[in-house]
Amino acid sequence: MKNTHYLIGGLVFISFACKKSDPVPPPAPDAAALIAFNSDNIEEATQNFSVNANSPIYIYGEKGTSLYLAADALVDSEGNLVTGDVQVALIEIDKKSEMVLMNKATMGKKGSNHTTLISQGEFYVSISQFGTELTLTSPMTLSTPIDDYDPSMRKFVNISDEEDLLWEMAADSILNEGEDCTGVALSYEILPGEWGWTNIDKFYSDPRPKTEIFAELPEGFDDTNTEVYISYDGESNALAQFDVWTGDRFSEHYGLIPIGLEVHFIAVGIVGDELHCSIQSATIIDNHVQNIDDFAAITEDALVTLIDALP
Repeated sequence: MKNTHYLIGGLVFISFACKKSDPVPPPAPDAAALIAFNSDNIEEATQNFSVNANSPIYIYGEKGTSLYLAADALVDSEGNLVTGDVQVALIEIDKKSEMVLMNKATMGKKGSNHTTLISQGEFYVSISQFGTELTLTSPMTLSTPIDDYDPSMRKFVNISDEEDLLWEMAADSILNEGEDCTGVALSYEILPGEWGWTNIDKFYSDPRPKTEIFAELPEGFDDTNTEVYISYDGESNALAQFDVWTGDRFSEHYGLIPIGLEVHFIAVGIVGDELHCSIQSATIIDNHVQNIDDFAAITEDALVTLIDALP
């Protein structure tokens, strides 16, 4: 009888010992941490200036952007002329790595579709006093140096209230070509009501047949905690962004990506308080599906180096 008890006990032990434990999924990215990551980079990139509103305002950014506003051209929320010092905020973006760090892709609206833009610079400008944004009474001129003049470039304005920018060609889209102390420069006017983001862009054009593409991510990665971009090879500042989550994967649902286009997929998220990324090269095929499953921890500096080295 004692042997029977030993036999039953042994079988129970073996049963527990051989039972497989349920797999534990890896930690998912932190959505709030990704938002904070982008916000911190925006704050770090913001240049702040203090100037007198009653004198002509001249601002010179670190990357050569200049701003000019006539004297006495600012009013407060009640329409009163502003006097004394005001604070000017300026951000200059001219690299894909900066677009990724700040989540400012070059996605434009053309008709009812979203399409990729090629950029010659994204700019944020705002003027405030005592923490309250002021209003222009006359346009402010923004000028930026360029290496090569492209007559197809136009002024674009941001039409989205979201953190992700969506650009639309401005009504006053024609740029002015001129010269500054560094050489050729393009300029346009920031009109009353246009504080925030403006851009110098043109629509990406490719005659090849187009397709819809998808990006599949590991379990726990989704549109709330991960950003996925497409860098166009050979275009210094063409960075598309997936803007639709179809239940279990990202979709570029407009079907406007050229078949045969060589690209790099860039995906970023914050996992366990660490920046993670995946960068994959691909040539777009019909109904393209990109399986992005090789996320790895990386430093911000290393990520910038990798993105800046892309073709």
